[in-house]
Amino acid sequence: MYWAQLSSWPCAGMYKNQLQELAQRSCFNLPSYASIREGPDHAPRFKASVTFNGETFVGPSNCTTLRQAEHAAAEVALSDLSNRGPSKSLTAKVLVRFF
Repeated sequence: MYWAQLSSWPCAGMYKNQLQELAQRSCFNLPSYASIREGPDHAPRFKASVTFNGETFVGPSNCTTLRQAEHAAAEVALSDLSNRGPSKSLTAKVLVRFF
């Protein structure tokens, strides 16, 4: 499955939800998020990472809210997982059926 096809999915943009549903369909542990807050109080910047099935995916560091940072990390994870191409792994099989 290619990332371009994911963006046409009806709930594109709800990356945290999609990653959580993928974990549930795959019988994996739910995604776990970690974040770092940087910058002054009046202009904070957030960077988040998500651990999914033993792999950690890091989002960009220019997010203005924690929610935005977590969604960006989930987007990175979904993009990376979907761009791996055909695989015999359970994750790849579920991604093909899911999207």
